[in-house]
Amino acid sequence: MIRYVKAAELTECSSGRPKRVIVEDTEVALFFIKGQFYAVQNECPHQHFSSMHEGIVNGLEVTCPMHGWTFDLTTGQATVGGGRLKHYAVKVVGNDVLIEAPNPDPDWALK
Repeated sequence: MIRYVKAAELTECSSGRPKRVIVEDTEVALFFIKGQFYAVQNECPHQHFSSMHEGIVNGLEVTCPMHGWTFDLTTGQATVGGGRLKHYAVKVVGNDVLIEAPNPDPDWALK
């Protein structure tokens, strides 16, 4: 069962403006695109810059502003470059934007 944690309020989120949030000591990039929320780890796997929230959004992809690696926001999978971003489930309850609690296991991608 997925455990959700409050990350933001709807009033803090605007379409097309990514937001950096901290969820249980983990940086998450939160995107609100055409009425839908997407959440991925904020750290690019290329050189580990915490800058995905400052990335260039094109459709449902975000490009890291540091070196141009691009990721699908629906899956976290790289479309340019390599690796993938951890993807978090998001739901809205009332005015609260809830994000799946981050997995503290550093080997999450290997499972």
